Amino acid sequence: MKNLYNFLASIIILSGCSNVLDDNFEGSTLISPKYTFSNYLIQCTLKENENLLSLESFLSSLIKDQSYKNNKFLLRAYFPKSESVNKFILNIQNNSNEDMYPFFINDISLKGFDKVASCNFNTNAMQTALLIDSNLKNTEALSYISEILSCDYNEGYNYGTFKIAIDRFSNQISSLKLPYQALYLQDEISANSFVWINNFYTDDYSKEITNLWINTIEAKEIKDEFLMNAQCIESNVYNSFAIN
Repeated sequence: MKNLYNFLASIIILSGCSNVLDDNFEGSTLISPKYTFSNYLIQCTLKENENLLSLESFLSSLIKDQSYKNNKFLLRAYFPKSESVNKFILNIQNNSNEDMYPFFINDISLKGFDKVASCNFNTNAMQTALLIDSNLKNTEALSYISEILSCDYNEGYNYGTFKIAIDRFSNQISSLKLPYQALYLQDEISANSFVWINNFYTDDYSKEITNLWINTIEAKEIKDEFLMNAQCIESNVYNSFAIN
């Protein structure tokens, strides 16, 4: 866990700093992510006298329904590694032009989900871009490690100025031959904020990154570029499960 913290603190967990904007800032506002789908992140808590077995039973029954076999949306569950197991996040990934979220909420309610957990369904869709997709031989794995970061751009910065650091990071991390994925989520209502999700598909990813890359000059330069653009106010690591 210490190695994981060092990696995230150095590369992804961002902290604010000030810097003079260059002449290209105005043009940077025209650059936007290539969004390919949308996500809803739903914060949930298990009801009293319910447990993970109750949730697993409900979700296992849910995905047998033919309505969930059309690939219009995907369902994932995140369970914190360092907090009580009664809290979790549902991630609804919408892959179609049709908003499947109202259908999903209504359907699981009719199927009795309200007896299993209490959730904050009053959440906005977040447009999502797949920023990094490196050597993903294991993306079909049902379980993996995810880190979810809630971030804010520093004053005067935006995705356009951030993209240079993202591209450098993508090139460097890809060279490690590490199964890894990075997602960028943004709520259009809060343009100054974004969510970054790291997905790691190997158990020893932290050791590999620390040994091979974290202390290199390139890593330090990318860290500085990240710090210039944004700061993350919250970061949590989860055991993630794809429900399909």
